[in-house]
Amino acid sequence: TDTPSGNTMLSNFLDLCGCVRSWNSKNFLDEIAEEIKRICGKRNVFLLVSGGVDSTVAFMLLNKILGNDRVLGLHIDNGLMRYRESEAILDYMKSNGFTNLKIIDASEDFLRALKNVAEPEEKRKIIGNMFITAKEKAFDQLKLNADEWVLAQGTIYPDTIESAGTKHADRIKTHHNRVDIILEMIEKGNLIEPLAQLYKDEVRELGESMGIPKELIWRHPFPGPGLGVRVLCSDGTGTVDSVQESSAINNLVKQYGYHAHVLPIKSVGVQGDERSYAHPVVLAGPCDWKLLEELSTRITNSFSSVNRVVYGLNVVDTPSYTLVKAFMTKERLDKLRSVDHIVTEILYKTDEYNDIWQMPVVLLPMLNSAGKECIVLRPIVSQEAMTARFKPLAVETLDQIVKQVTALDTVGDLFFDITHKPPATIEWE
Repeated sequence: TDTPSGNTMLSNFLDLCGCVRSWNSKNFLDEIAEEIKRICGKRNVFLLVSGGVDSTVAFMLLNKILGNDRVLGLHIDNGLMRYRESEAILDYMKSNGFTNLKIIDASEDFLRALKNVAEPEEKRKIIGNMFITAKEKAFDQLKLNADEWVLAQGTIYPDTIESAGTKHADRIKTHHNRVDIILEMIEKGNLIEPLAQLYKDEVRELGESMGIPKELIWRHPFPGPGLGVRVLCSDGTGTVDSVQESSAINNLVKQYGYHAHVLPIKSVGVQGDERSYAHPVVLAGPCDWKLLEELSTRITNSFSSVNRVVYGLNVVDTPSYTLVKAFMTKERLDKLRSVDHIVTEILYKTDEYNDIWQMPVVLLPMLNSAGKECIVLRPIVSQEAMTARFKPLAVETLDQIVKQVTALDTVGDLFFDITHKPPATIEWE
């Protein structure tokens, strides 16, 4: 849907296939209600509620079909949430009629499990398994009989596709709701996913049809693993794969007034419908969004060792960066929380929050020449998360962000991700 005339091409394809366009939120609601009642039987439903769009809609859907007395929502504060997010979720839910929601603090357990872990896939699997461990701990604390409950989660279709959950899909990344223990529970009939066949835009349409307030439906999506996939980690080893390619990239961009530097880290991407794990390139030079977009596309199409391009918002002309050993710690999480909060507040004040579909802010395990960790801004627009385009921000907004973020003593260079999806994924991990 982010391809020029993409919707027209999809429409033509449906016509050629003779597909009937019968889906709507009302028909889906009727069909899924019967499915939920069939799977649950006399059992109650225990839903993991992150506070994002998907789990909120799933929570409302289950309450509507089964009644509040048969549904219990659990929000797990895993220590990977944004600034005061868990408190805000509880207040938000209760003020909008969700009274059957409890919160537990499992932050120490999650951080302990993630200690000294750097590999992105391993981090995602640990987080997914820890959610189940926290759920079981909550069952004990609440004295619930596991045989009387079925677990539910707000999985949507892109989660399944990117986790290689369909016949022809490559594993781009393992979503926290697609770890092995979850798949086993699905096979045994102990887990339901009422939104598993929907894309994000369909989830929002369903939510609106059930009367969920707009401010809940149109919040920016937030990944289930939280800041766990936005605090990048490293064991301190790794180099740029090809000095020759780095020189070739510079030869390409210097004629347009830019300097390119291949960064010594890697990020997850999706190229040719397959997972890539390659280097980002930072471009330093004039802020010309159209030209930057063209250069980003040319670089990622021409150089196999690169799957992402960022623009240097606040870098020196000839930057130098060092990859360092850095893992998931409360200190690094707090640093990212502070930056993320600054950026979000500025977007609200400039009325640009609603122009953006999602705004990941990423902390890199990489020091600038002053010995400070670097930050990436990743504003994007999308409809269903399968494809996305980076979203330029107003110059005045960027000036405010740079001024306030760089005022923090522990923050180094600030980058702006100018890569579409594909070839980059929305999140860096």
